[in-house]
Amino acid sequence: NLDLAVDEGGQEINDNINNVICYEELAKGVEEIVDQGHVNLVETLAENIAAMCLEDGRVKSARGRVEKLDIIDDAESVGVEIERFNSKV
Repeated sequence: NLDLAVDEGGQEINDNINNVICYEELAKGVEEIVDQGHVNLVETLAENIAAMCLEDGRVKSARGRVEKLDIIDDAESVGVEIERFNSKV
């Protein structure tokens, strides 16, 4: 789950997809990170995803939650939520 704070630079959105961050590209970026193979910690995966999001200069902050399903009996999932900030924005 991703939650981004974005600065569009004051331009009007005008119902134009080219004026906003493309969520399809973000989803593909997450898939590419996951496809790189197993990582030991969900924290590492969350950090890698946040770093990918912050590569876009319009992203001021990225908050992400990564969960493992069916790991602990009597718990639907366990996971981590992190928030990272873009020092350039």
